[in-house]
Amino acid sequence: MNLQRFTPGVRLMPLCLILLFAGQTVSAAVVRGRLDHTYPNGARYPAAGVAVTIYNPKYGRSSTYYAGPDGMYYLQNVPAGPNYLEVWTRDPRAAPTVYPIQVAEPYTDIPPIVVK
Repeated sequence: MNLQRFTPGVRLMPLCLILLFAGQTVSAAVVRGRLDHTYPNGARYPAAGVAVTIYNPKYGRSSTYYAGPDGMYYLQNVPAGPNYLEVWTRDPRAAPTVYPIQVAEPYTDIPPIVVK
């Protein structure tokens, strides 16, 4: 059996795999923002522990992230383009409040959101 006959195909296989998957990349970005609560007098304070997700009609819903002690959230690997930011209340029966957002690479900052 002549093994040299198969060698060119083996050398070309990695190149073929790279070309095959090169067109299937998805642009991804980091989305960051802050959640606040308000006092009756209008003063704001961080809404720590509030759940946040991203929903993209093409890719579905992201994992759940929680706002930190400072009310900040950071979502990574969000597909660039139109998405929906979902802010969940602590009531498990309640639907999230949904905000349409336009995600751009590499970072997208969302203005502060006041939650109930």
